[in-house]
Amino acid sequence: MTDKLDGMLNSIPISDGLDESIELGFKKAKIQKSTKNSRRLKLVTAVAAFLAIIISSVIIVGPDKVEAGIKRALQYVPGYNVLIDKEEGSVMALQEPVLYEEGDNFVKITAASKAGKHFNISVRGNYTFNKGDEVLLKDEKGNIIHTGNWSIGRGSELWQGDYYFEVESEEKKYTLLFGDLEIPFTLERTTEVEDFFQLGNHASDKGIDIVAVKKPMEDKLMISLLNQSKEKTVEEYSFDKSLLESVWLSEPNIEGSMYLIDSMGNKTYPTLPSSYGGLMSDFYFDTADKEGLKLVLPYVKVKYPGLKTKKVKINTPQDGEKQSIDKALAMGEFEINVVDIRRDGNELLINLKSSSPEDELLDSVRVRGISGYGMGQNKDTGYIELSIDADDAGKRFSICFESPTSVLLGDWNIELD
Repeated sequence: MTDKLDGMLNSIPISDGLDESIELGFKKAKIQKSTKNSRRLKLVTAVAAFLAIIISSVIIVGPDKVEAGIKRALQYVPGYNVLIDKEEGSVMALQEPVLYEEGDNFVKITAASKAGKHFNISVRGNYTFNKGDEVLLKDEKGNIIHTGNWSIGRGSELWQGDYYFEVESEEKKYTLLFGDLEIPFTLERTTEVEDFFQLGNHASDKGIDIVAVKKPMEDKLMISLLNQSKEKTVEEYSFDKSLLESVWLSEPNIEGSMYLIDSMGNKTYPTLPSSYGGLMSDFYFDTADKEGLKLVLPYVKVKYPGLKTKKVKINTPQDGEKQSIDKALAMGEFEINVVDIRRDGNELLINLKSSSPEDELLDSVRVRGISGYGMGQNKDTGYIELSIDADDAGKRFSICFESPTSVLLGDWNIELD
């Protein structure tokens, strides 16, 4: 399996902008990315980004083509020890989370998996260690393995870190090192199933199959979601805060979040940690498990990494000048209209508007052709304003739009009995 996974990674072209800083969720949640090792390591490390499910619905920090390549290689559910597709070999995984506590401080290893030499581990907690200390991995023989790459999301006093290592040994016992803190854990061989739908109850709509894996806890219910689709890439599942981040959505008239509904019609919405970063596949509901529960997802966020508009050439206006552009740029079934541009001092403001299919709403889009930009909604005009520094633009520049993310409305109702 390792050779096949390596081959898929090596055959995927490295996209521009891989080294750019990536922002997750709310303002407090930031990704910090190390730059120690090669660009290829950064591709593999994407598997670990906010690891809740590898690979069925993991959101990858990095090129979208890498996500597609790794998805074909492996599907694994941390905490449930399930590997789909026997042909791909075996995966060693952490069966249950490992918790370290010291007073009010804690560190919890929530997931870990080893596929060949590719080792991914996801950790969360509030434990503070010295700035600059590297998170290390130690095997049974005492060998120290350095991180190939990592990402951290922070919110309030909590943080969540995801780390990638390259490990040559076939050992099962390891220790995670946080400065002077040592947390031992053990991996076990995963169980194999032959079909995606064996993992749990599911629903299908708009070409997307979603499986809900239910895990009752002491006073709540944990549900892990997986998805598969031949044509679409699921970027996020539905919850209110993911809608608040969009500059393209203007108070959409839809249910904002997934929810559980019981036989009496009572709804229970998921609780989100203060370190929420948007890239989640495990959800917690403050309710005990009982008969008659159904999980309802009114939408999912979908990304189209292969879509791109044609370029539009723009002459930089003088200070105080406004120029009409009026160019409609097709991007699959979406359309972005570049209305006009005006200059205010050293700031260029381009007015945009968009149109989407009836059951789909544009959520975000990437702008290419300029080194930096800002984007926000002008409620007075109704346009989306694209802000560019005139010094970066020069006298004449071109821009295009690519990799749109949409809110895809659908009917995913999953019986949990």
